[in-house]
Amino acid sequence: MNTKLLHTSRKLSTYFSNPAMLIGWISLIVFGYLILGPVGEMIISSFQVQTGEAARVGADAAGEGTLYYWNRMFAPGRASQQLLYEPLMNTLVVSGSFTLIAMAIGIFLAWIMVKTDIAYKRFISFVAILPYIMPSWTLALAWTTVFGSTEVGVGHMGFYQGVFSVAPPEWLSYGPVPMIVVLAINYFAYSYILVSAALVGVDASLEEAAILHGVRGTKLLRTVTLPIILPAVGSAFILTFADGLGTFGVPSLLGIPVGYRVLATSLYRAANIGRFGDVFVLTIVLIVVSGLAILVNSRILGRRRQFTTVGGKGVSTRVVSLGQLRKPLGLVVALIFGAFAAVPVFFLVMQSVQSSLGSFSFSDLTLRYWIGEGREGFRGILVEPRVLSAARNTMSLGVIVGIGTAFIGMLIGYAVTKLRPRPISRMLEVVSFIPFVIPGIAFGSIYLTMFAQPRGPIPALYGTFFILILAAMVNRLPFAGRMGISSMMQVGPSLEESAELHGARFGRRLRRILLPLTKRGFVGGFILTFVSTVKDLNLVILLVTPRTMLLAPLTIGYLELGQRQFADAIGVVLVLMVIVSTVIAQKLTGTNPIRNAV
Repeated sequence: MNTKLLHTSRKLSTYFSNPAMLIGWISLIVFGYLILGPVGEMIISSFQVQTGEAARVGADAAGEGTLYYWNRMFAPGRASQQLLYEPLMNTLVVSGSFTLIAMAIGIFLAWIMVKTDIAYKRFISFVAILPYIMPSWTLALAWTTVFGSTEVGVGHMGFYQGVFSVAPPEWLSYGPVPMIVVLAINYFAYSYILVSAALVGVDASLEEAAILHGVRGTKLLRTVTLPIILPAVGSAFILTFADGLGTFGVPSLLGIPVGYRVLATSLYRAANIGRFGDVFVLTIVLIVVSGLAILVNSRILGRRRQFTTVGGKGVSTRVVSLGQLRKPLGLVVALIFGAFAAVPVFFLVMQSVQSSLGSFSFSDLTLRYWIGEGREGFRGILVEPRVLSAARNTMSLGVIVGIGTAFIGMLIGYAVTKLRPRPISRMLEVVSFIPFVIPGIAFGSIYLTMFAQPRGPIPALYGTFFILILAAMVNRLPFAGRMGISSMMQVGPSLEESAELHGARFGRRLRRILLPLTKRGFVGGFILTFVSTVKDLNLVILLVTPRTMLLAPLTIGYLELGQRQFADAIGVVLVLMVIVSTVIAQKLTGTNPIRNAV
């Protein structure tokens, strides 16, 4: 018996002496606890009476089994109509509509950038990414700055009404139309990046062969090019649709003023009034909708990593000559897509330096919202302690999450590449991708409800800065893991094997070989995570407290207090932060981290 135990012990020792195997199992256990555990507990809790709701539910005590919350949401009636069915339908309408528009914009831009000799490609490629890296809610702020209307109960005068003395129609100021337009501008980068990569891989010989057989014009596009890039189109649809499902900022700014609610805003309202049973059910619905979309995509189009390229090595791309239209068309496209980023920032800056809302006069300029005394005792954002504290928290969170997630992503990449084709490699890929299925506000609600009380050895985390770090790091795992895997796949095994033969332990090999060789991927992963963390509102809106306040949710706080110009000024600061960070990333890595992660 002792011999058998000794043999088993040696086998386990040998098994786990492999650093990749040890990293893989530790990662699976930790990610399972931080991702699968809270989701499973939330599902169970949705069938239990929540604290303080026993009387309302008609139960004796909290913790009893109940179907009350599910019946409340799904049973026909006024409550379910207001809480679930109407917001769900609005969510599907907005998400489906803006996804189709964003895809049309992105595919058009990808085609003219790859398949024509249009001028100013480098500049267009840069400005095309800017709307995506900008916080979507800042675009919504800019929209209300232009089309705000005093005809709406909680609205204010915008540029249009201030200049023409006529309020714009309500459907243009608030509701689904502006939500769809703003989100389409914010998300078309997905389609542009994926489809342009697919078009680059289309071998010109295929199109030339079709032309020789008399296939030209739209028929060539429909019968040859489009079927080849269809997987990239399908991937772009799923990425855009799933990522937009849980967006909170845009529906909050453009929908709530006229009572147009989506699932994200309904979930936020339920959490604010302490209806956590409703929160659980709404979160599960959001996850199911997102998961179904991704499942359909995987069934129809196969694994996502196949979408970003079509051809093999040595392919040539057939380019259409625009002739004399090359520069004029390039200028028009550059101006249009540059305006997507520049115009919102311009109006936010202008509104933040005007004494009164709706005034855009050079005689009404002021810096009091930046460095002076504003209305009702509010100080300018550059001298207000609350804003400065939120700025420090935002920068700290971005840096900590950026470094931590980029390093974890490299470890995931190392384990996945070294353990292929073992099942643990695929398991690690799948588990690390699960947070992508969970919309941001749903993920935040899971961590709010699950870590508001002690969990085993872990104390209650709500109200601490650590819960923001933990939620953000786990939420960014899909992108960090993808960056890590792609970086580690480029490193040949011979260098590490040689160092191992000479007695170098894993820590030294990681420090002296692996990290230096994957430095560009690490820096790109850091910047990508930093930018997405700094601008994010969906994930943190339910997790912040006055002590752990961040700039994005602080902006919403200013808006709720009616201090619009302060919110605009903070929006400008955040936009500048993310743009500068992305430019630095391009300089350090020579590539765009957003493009590499999609």
